[in-house]
Amino acid sequence: MSHGLRRLGGAALLIAGIALGIWVVFGAPHDWHGVQALGRVALGLASLAMISGSPSLIFPDDRP
Repeated sequence: MSHGLRRLGGAALLIAGIALGIWVVFGAPHDWHGVQALGRVALGLASLAMISGSPSLIFPDDRP
């Protein structure tokens, strides 16, 4: 994959992770109970994984 596409994908993943995190904190229904509450926690963890995984795409380590 070329560096430009890789960086673009990393930036898109970062923006999507931030948007998902903002939605989970401010936009998700707060009356979710039981399994839905666990799903909300899983969405929060997924947004953190997306945000922390994007730098490896933006700044590739391809030293020979």
